[in-house]
Amino acid sequence: MTKTIIFILLVVILLFLLIVFTGLMIWYHIKRKLRSLGLDDDIKNLSETMHTLKLEDSKRARSASGMTKVLLPTIRRDFPEFNENRLYNMTEESLRVIFRALTEKRTDELTKVPLLKDNITMMLDDMKRSDIAHIYRDIVFHDFAIKDYHRADGVATITVSVSLEYYYRKTKNEAILIDDKYKRQTRYACEFIYVYNESLVKDYEKVLATNCPNCGAVIKSLGHKYCEYCGTAIKEVNLKAWAFSSYKEY
Repeated sequence: MTKTIIFILLVVILLFLLIVFTGLMIWYHIKRKLRSLGLDDDIKNLSETMHTLKLEDSKRARSASGMTKVLLPTIRRDFPEFNENRLYNMTEESLRVIFRALTEKRTDELTKVPLLKDNITMMLDDMKRSDIAHIYRDIVFHDFAIKDYHRADGVATITVSVSLEYYYRKTKNEAILIDDKYKRQTRYACEFIYVYNESLVKDYEKVLATNCPNCGAVIKSLGHKYCEYCGTAIKEVNLKAWAFSSYKEY
């Protein structure tokens, strides 16, 4: 029985070596044929060309897509003190806070984006449990534009389009899943809200999904200063100002 197993193993090993040898011979003949036809250099040139194109594309900043000139008069009519440059600065600062939180797995700066603090904290907890890391580095912002604006049911919403670049890496259990060799040129749509009339807000849970910091229950009213479930004091968010409420890459 032992001799039979040894014989089978030897046959398998010989077959494996034969397959490897055959593959190497085929590749050798293909390389010779390409060289004889003068295509070997063409393949190298094509590879170099692709590298050059990718490198150039990684340096070509995208423009932010929007309708700033069209929407600004309406926004300023509704909010005379509105300053688009201030909103653009808030967009950059908020995204940098989020990218740093995800990269460093820290929550101390998330007070600057109070409407997203709970969601990002949950993301970080999931990342730690799964041993996943998202790393953003060498972030550069290029362009901003107002993409959308609407006002209804006591809430005004402005969407800002922003173009930026960065290197991105994703790992799991320290194994690299994504590692950018070239800088990403991308855009984000960032939403800001302003509650101009609390009495008109119809669906507070949908508009501002604020949670109790102690028990996690959803705070269902703008006027609540204490959680109705556990009694914990709730830090009020200034809703009479533009607040960063969501972001999405597109």
